[in-house]
Amino acid sequence: MARTRSTKASTKKEKKESSPEPVASHAKPLPASDANPRKLFVLPKDTSVSARIVTLNNPANGVPSRYFFCPQKGFYEFTRIGAPARDCRSWLIMTERGSNDEKDEKDTAEGYITKSASIFVATPIDALFFLLPALSPLSQKQKAHFLSLEDHFDALCASSPQWTPLLSQHASLKPLLERRIAAICDTVPAGDETMYRLSHAKLLSLLLAKATRMTAHGLPPSLEERYIKPALEVPIMSIRREETNTNPQSTCTADPSQPSATQETQASTPDAPLPPPPLETPPSVPPLLRLRTALTYLTSTYFPPHLHAPLQTLLATPSPSHPFIPDFTPLTTHLSALSALRASAAALRSISDNITRKREYAEDEEALAEREEKRRKKEDEERKKKAESRGIKQLKKADTSGMKKLSSFFTKAPKKA
Repeated sequence: MARTRSTKASTKKEKKESSPEPVASHAKPLPASDANPRKLFVLPKDTSVSARIVTLNNPANGVPSRYFFCPQKGFYEFTRIGAPARDCRSWLIMTERGSNDEKDEKDTAEGYITKSASIFVATPIDALFFLLPALSPLSQKQKAHFLSLEDHFDALCASSPQWTPLLSQHASLKPLLERRIAAICDTVPAGDETMYRLSHAKLLSLLLAKATRMTAHGLPPSLEERYIKPALEVPIMSIRREETNTNPQSTCTADPSQPSATQETQASTPDAPLPPPPLETPPSVPPLLRLRTALTYLTSTYFPPHLHAPLQTLLATPSPSHPFIPDFTPLTTHLSALSALRASAAALRSISDNITRKREYAEDEEALAEREEKRRKKEDEERKKKAESRGIKQLKKADTSGMKKLSSFFTKAPKKA
């Protein structure tokens, strides 16, 4: 009996009724991404109960940034430590649970997954850096005046309003700032009050002390590879090139007893000047370069831009009145010599590249001529094959392995004994 549509429909209906129903999932859906995700901080131990995260203007650029403040230990900045962008890492953060909750931990435990596996470590920062924008005038044309401590605090609050609640709520903050102001300022008495004015010499002395401590045991390996080794690397001035003769005829007819072309060249120039010895780095240069690198890092990271020029001018002109300023003349002289060598090496490299390109161009012309000759021979052979008659082509296909050649019948007969 032929199948009908009703039979097919009934078969499909029976299969649909016999299939098991899907089991309902009890998994909780993931919440939407947080617009302001949480971050993982590593804070110092044994801090005050009043310690908290505050927002203060960055002394280098004036941008509001987060810092950790403890009335007893001072200020801390946050250093971000994270995996490279190509590595997909994340953090699973969960709250601590008591012993009574261990039974239901699998059912009620909640956590938080961060999209980025970054850690913000709180590292100490000198409060002196926050005072620099208020202590120094924005323009060098403005004359700095001796001001009272309260006047400097008012200027600090005006430049960064977040200081007002800090100074009013924490009595231990003013003595801390006063000690740091006294370390970099000239003072004059005015009755029962002391007046302060920023001293570039004292500020540079303190900056050099910090940089010296940074470089006492050398810079970190990453900074050494990036700033020290490339700056002191001596360029290669010359590369010895030996010419090779590629002519097959001269190669076949070469006489071992005759000197080669390279030997003849060397023998004809016995008085050629030897290349100068490579430039050696004096032992005093690397420590000076590390010190200058540390100074550059500190000034660019923590100092306002309008303070860079006066400090650089003072650092470049050492005098007997400022014996704490090191003499960077050996470093400057050595770096200038290296710069001249790099320029010479670049010029020689450019000449060598031009010669190499010309040589490659000549070799390309020879190769092109050889390919053209092969192509011409191939075309001649094909033309000859096309001009051959049918009979000649068939004779070429015949098996002549057992036959004598025609020339064998015309050879001279052997002499009789």
